[in-house]
Amino acid sequence: MAAPDATDPDVPVGRRDKIYLIGFSATGKSHSGRLAAQSLGADFVDMDRLIVDRTGKQISEIFADDGEDEFRRIERETLREVSEERGRMVVSTGGGVPVDHRNRDMMAAHGLTIRLMASAETIHARINRPLARKNRYSGWGPAVRPMLAGSESDEASVERVQELLVEREDAYAAAADVAIDTEGREPPDVAAEIVALIRTNTDDPEGKA
Repeated sequence: MAAPDATDPDVPVGRRDKIYLIGFSATGKSHSGRLAAQSLGADFVDMDRLIVDRTGKQISEIFADDGEDEFRRIERETLREVSEERGRMVVSTGGGVPVDHRNRDMMAAHGLTIRLMASAETIHARINRPLARKNRYSGWGPAVRPMLAGSESDEASVERVQELLVEREDAYAAAADVAIDTEGREPPDVAAEIVALIRTNTDDPEGKA
């Protein structure tokens, strides 16, 4: 991953004490990330939930009322604010966060970025689980996930997930310091690997920053 451009005024360089989880929706960023943070005694932030709490709108409502560009601006500012807070923190980012190079630079300047991966078929199955559809803040299920809107069948949904994975591949690869394949794995297992990677890839292995 390229080093952040310290001359870019949009990218303040500070303490590298954040752990960013990136990847497509339903790769386990929120569930596994929360468990990893608990193991480390670190704070946990879900960016989608934070945006919903602050704006009082569902992600899909922001897209519908204000447009994707406005959502991405809010997302970028939220990432900045979280990154500039002091202390070790595990951050579950939105699926589109790494697409903006300013976000990639921000994450590189402030911490370790871990990519969680899964196949399009697995992602589609997870998104359509009954429990996942009830998630109140990030809009689980194709009907309320803005970037998956317009899918009229299960097959179309899988195709749309695959299309977005391909579109975002270069951005995900550029942003990630390390990657974890979550295929066929439960959140506690993924969380344990996140913790192991944190302990071997940071200067503060016990998360005491």
